[in-house]
Amino acid sequence: MMQSHGRALTLALALAIGLTACSRDGEPGSTLPDASSSVADYPDTRTHIRDLLASPDKDSLVTLTLAMGDTFSLSAPTVKYYRSLLRRGKPVWTEGTQLLPRGEQLIESLGKAGDDGLDPAAYGHPVALRIIRTLNSSPPDSLISRYVADLDLVLTEGFNRYAMDLTRGTIDPGKVRAWRIPRAKPWEENLLRMMIRGETPAAMVDRLRPQGPYYKRMMAAIARHREIQASGGWPKVTGGKLEPGDSSAAVAQLRARLAASDDPREVTLATAGQARPLVFDDDLRDALRHFQDRHALENDGRLGEATLRELNEPVDTRLSEILLNIDRWRWLPHDLGEFYVLVNVAGFELEVVENNVAIERMNVVVGQPGWNTPIFVDTMEHIVVNPSWNVPPSIAEREILPAIARDPDYLAKNNMVRTADGGFRQIPGPDNALGDYKFIFPNKDNIYLHDTPAKSLFSRTRRAFSHGCIRLERPADLAYLIASKATRLSPGEIRDKQRSGEEAWVKVTRTLPVYILYFTVWVDEDGTARFYHDVYGHDESLQEEATASAAL
Repeated sequence: MMQSHGRALTLALALAIGLTACSRDGEPGSTLPDASSSVADYPDTRTHIRDLLASPDKDSLVTLTLAMGDTFSLSAPTVKYYRSLLRRGKPVWTEGTQLLPRGEQLIESLGKAGDDGLDPAAYGHPVALRIIRTLNSSPPDSLISRYVADLDLVLTEGFNRYAMDLTRGTIDPGKVRAWRIPRAKPWEENLLRMMIRGETPAAMVDRLRPQGPYYKRMMAAIARHREIQASGGWPKVTGGKLEPGDSSAAVAQLRARLAASDDPREVTLATAGQARPLVFDDDLRDALRHFQDRHALENDGRLGEATLRELNEPVDTRLSEILLNIDRWRWLPHDLGEFYVLVNVAGFELEVVENNVAIERMNVVVGQPGWNTPIFVDTMEHIVVNPSWNVPPSIAEREILPAIARDPDYLAKNNMVRTADGGFRQIPGPDNALGDYKFIFPNKDNIYLHDTPAKSLFSRTRRAFSHGCIRLERPADLAYLIASKATRLSPGEIRDKQRSGEEAWVKVTRTLPVYILYFTVWVDEDGTARFYHDVYGHDESLQEEATASAAL
C-alpha cells in the first residue's frame, strides 16, 4: 500500500502550505489522503526526469512543460547536475513518491527568501506548492510520478537560483558604471557534496549569504519595515513648520508619526508625552532630532520642509531602498577579511573593522558631484607622514593655472613649487592640502585617504566637497591605530615622525583592504537604520537597471 507517499507529502503540507500558502480560492491547502496503489504501479520518477531533460544540447537551458500545464525553465547548472554521472537523472528531494525531509526543509527555506529581500516566486516556491496541492487532490495514478519528477526539478532549480542570487546579487553591477569592484564569484559548490556532508537546506542558505554583521542587520531592517507595511504604514504629517513649545493638532500628527517609526528610540520618546499629545515637549524634540540624525538632516529638533519631506516618505519607498542596498552587499566578496577599512561614500563615514567589530569610526569628506569618489577596493600599502602634494593635472589645469594668472605670487603664498615635468607640488607644512597624513592604496584613479586643514567641513551634514580623494576627520587616530596593528612602528614613533616635519613613508605590513563603497541605507550595530541622500544618483541608475532586468 502506498501509505508512505501520503505521509511524506502531508508533512510537507503542514510545514510549507499550512504555514505559508493558500490555495487559489484563499483556503488552506488540503491534506493528502492515503492512496491504495503500490509504489510499483507508478512509472519510475527517474525515467521521467531523464525524459524531461532529453535535449540535443548538453547542459543547455531547458524549458519544461509541467504536468499541470505551466512552463518552467531550468538553468544550465540544474540540467548539468541531473545529467552528471553521479546522478543520471536520480531525484534529489524525493524518493519513489515520497518528499524527503530535506525537500520539506528546502520548501520552507525558499518560502523564507523574503527574509533576504528576495521574492520566493523567483525560486519556484509557489509552483512547488501547487504541485503538492495537485498531488493531494488525488490525480490519476499514472501521473503521480510525473508530478513528483516535476517537483524534484523545480526544487533543484529553485535552490540553484536562490544560491546564485545570494552569492552574486540580482542586479549586475557591471552595468552600473560607478561600481568598479569585481562581482562575487558564481556559486559553484556541488549540491550533492553539500548534502553528503549532512548540511540542511537552511544551513546551506545561511552559508551562501554574505558573512559578517552588515548583511544580517539589513535583514533585520527588512523585517521591521515589512511589519510596518503590513500594519498599514505610518501616518502622514500635514502640518507646516513646528518648534519645541508649540501646541497644536499638527504636533499630535508629528507625535503619531514618530510613535509609528521603525526606530525603537523614536517610538519610546514620542509615546512618552501621549498624555499631552498636542504639546511639542522635550521628548518629542529628542525623537525628532534622532529621526533627523539618521536621515542625514540637520538635527535641530524643529519640523521644517526637509524634515517633513523625509517623515512623509512612505514605508514602501523606504523598503525599496533597503532592498536595493542589501543587493549591494551580495555583490561584494562574502568574506571582507579580518581587518579592513570601509568608507561609505553616501554616508560620509569611515569604519575600521577587526573581527567583525568596528574599532574606529569617523566622518569623512568625499568628492563633490562632478568629482565623484569612485567605488572600488584596494589594499593599503603605506602611511605617508608629512606628505607633499603632487597636484593632479586636472586640478592644475582647472584651478592652479588660472590662480597663477590672477596672482603671480600664488605658488609662493601656497608653498608650491614647479616640478621638472611642468607640474606642481605643495611641500609639507601646516597649510598643505593633505595635512599631516596620507594613506596610500595604489589605484588607477589615484584616490587616497588624507588629512586636511579644512576642519570645519566635518561638522556639515552633507560632506561632498573634495576632488575625489577622501579627507579624514581624525587622521592621526587612524595613523596610530594602523601603526599599532599593521606596521613595525608604535603610535609614539609615528607621532615623532610627524613632529619632525620631514616626509616619511611607513610600510603597512599586514593585509589591510580598503573598501570604498556606496550605501544609501546603513544599519548600525544597535539596529538603527540610517537613510542617506543619493549624492551621486547611483540609486537611480540601479533602479533603472533593476526595472530593465525585471522586464526581461
